Amino acid sequence: MRLATRVQPALTTVMWTVGSRLPHWVRRVLCHLLPWPIAALRPVGLRQWEHNVYTALERWPTASERRALVSSWLRNNLMSLSLARWSDSDILSRVIISTDDLGKLRRSLDGPGLVLALPHMGSWDFAGAWAARAGIKVTSVAERLPRGLYERFRDARAGMGMDILPVGEPDLMRHLVASVRRGEAVCLLSDRDLSGRGIQAVWPPSNHTVHVPAGPALLARITGCDMRVVITRFEGDRVQLLIGDVIPIASPAVMMGQAVEQFAEAARESPTDWLMLQPFFQGI
Repeated sequence: MRLATRVQPALTTVMWTVGSRLPHWVRRVLCHLLPWPIAALRPVGLRQWEHNVYTALERWPTASERRALVSSWLRNNLMSLSLARWSDSDILSRVIISTDDLGKLRRSLDGPGLVLALPHMGSWDFAGAWAARAGIKVTSVAERLPRGLYERFRDARAGMGMDILPVGEPDLMRHLVASVRRGEAVCLLSDRDLSGRGIQAVWPPSNHTVHVPAGPALLARITGCDMRVVITRFEGDRVQLLIGDVIPIASPAVMMGQAVEQFAEAARESPTDWLMLQPFFQGI
């Protein structure tokens, strides 16, 4: 465990240094070639994803799905590491969003405000970078990482037009409330609670229990803003954004339960974009 604690930050530092400078064609080649040996080796994270898929879908993923998952994981990470260096046209040309879904975002931002709940699917960083290019100011929250990595990620996302606040920041909710009231979109990864104070929800159709953060629902209740789910998934080298309908104001448990239903549906439809490589279901 101590060795893993030391190695993981070092590996992330190497990935940052190398990945942030890769041209697009190299990234595409790596996402095509590397999934074969990685999927064959079945590292711990991939085996955990297999168990998560089995629990959620009640079937084991196929070999081709394992390779597709690795490709999505690589694509997400390599995109995230290099997005600060992408041009506006690079980002805008790689997004797929319908006129109707774009209208949902605009209506919420022009009206009561907007908090977006996202699962670990596709490329959530790409969604934030696209929003900034589309004229939508984004505020989000990120886990504090060791060895200055949090500051690197924060500064890179600032270069994309996003404001990032750290988990555990004093008066974090007050800062997020202020962001909503300034007309910014608050985007929160919402399918896995790291605080130990999350809400229990049921993941359909398996009906296993998961713990999710209450933050999006609490923010909507405090400000009266719209809460919507956003799903991102890969379509080749492009990213599709799917925007859900407004989740009505209710108790945090009810609101987050409805968000989890949308997360589960997206995972069923596109399990190879569901980048849940950590233990997820309670008691599994």
